[in-house]
Amino acid sequence: MASSLSVEAKHLAKSKTGFVRWWHSSAPFLWVLPALILYVVFKLMPMIGGVGLSLVRWNGIDPPRFVGLQNFERMLQDEILGIALWNNAQYALGTVVIKNVLGLFLALLINQSLRGRGIYRTALFMPVVMSFVVVGILWAWLYNNQFGLINNLLRSVGLGFVAPDWLGDPRSAMASLIVVDVWKWYGFHMVIYLAGLQTIPTELYDAGLVDGAGRWRRFWHITLPLIRPVVVVNFTLSLMGALNVFEIPYIMTEGGPANATNVLALHIYIQSFKFYRMGYGAALSYALFVLVSIVALIQIKLMTRQGYSAEE
Repeated sequence: MASSLSVEAKHLAKSKTGFVRWWHSSAPFLWVLPALILYVVFKLMPMIGGVGLSLVRWNGIDPPRFVGLQNFERMLQDEILGIALWNNAQYALGTVVIKNVLGLFLALLINQSLRGRGIYRTALFMPVVMSFVVVGILWAWLYNNQFGLINNLLRSVGLGFVAPDWLGDPRSAMASLIVVDVWKWYGFHMVIYLAGLQTIPTELYDAGLVDGAGRWRRFWHITLPLIRPVVVVNFTLSLMGALNVFEIPYIMTEGGPANATNVLALHIYIQSFKFYRMGYGAALSYALFVLVSIVALIQIKLMTRQGYSAEE
């Protein structure tokens, strides 16, 4: 009797040990399982389903009709698509350069020993956490040609003759949106640059001072090379964001005037949900995905070609 109980106890102990081993080996996968399920359901499956949608003609009501690659061929005849591509290029050039230059400049200032540095950092970062809707409505009021603060200030100092219709004039509409995007996101890039600056040992700057290097030479030969990983990250994020921009043009101008601010993501929305060309909208989405991926890879390659790896 005692012998059988001993065997059973050993069996239970062995089973428990096996369960503990299985738990320790499987626990990491179980922890990420909920996130993985959400990713598959809400990200991966829609992407796969979108491939099928891009091959059909469907208005969202009638049964879809298979048309093969006609939706992709249609892009070659879409005149608005060319305008949207050009607008995206202007938007990307303006926002990427200004946000990174301004973000790095402010990070260099905040990184110094300043009284109330935390307050400045919080204030500069505040626009990042604001809703796109709030930002769009706020700046639309500021840009308003009749009662907007900007034009009223110009009129009050006798410069009313140069006060344009910021969002109603094709010559100024895109530049106006670029300003809003920069104001919304410069704090985000500033914080990333600030994190990179704080990893640079102060001994290197001390050595530069001993060697007689001025502020500009210390920045060019010490700061910039050591924050190159941060520069790559910031430029890549800002470029991808500029190519995927939708909220600000949609809220403030809806692509107008005369398609002057119509960008790729907004064109996809208009084709899909205003003209009910769901298949064509899906095809445009995949074209945008491929474009953003290619541009991001080229940018990373160009910025890391001098023997530098972004993973270092």
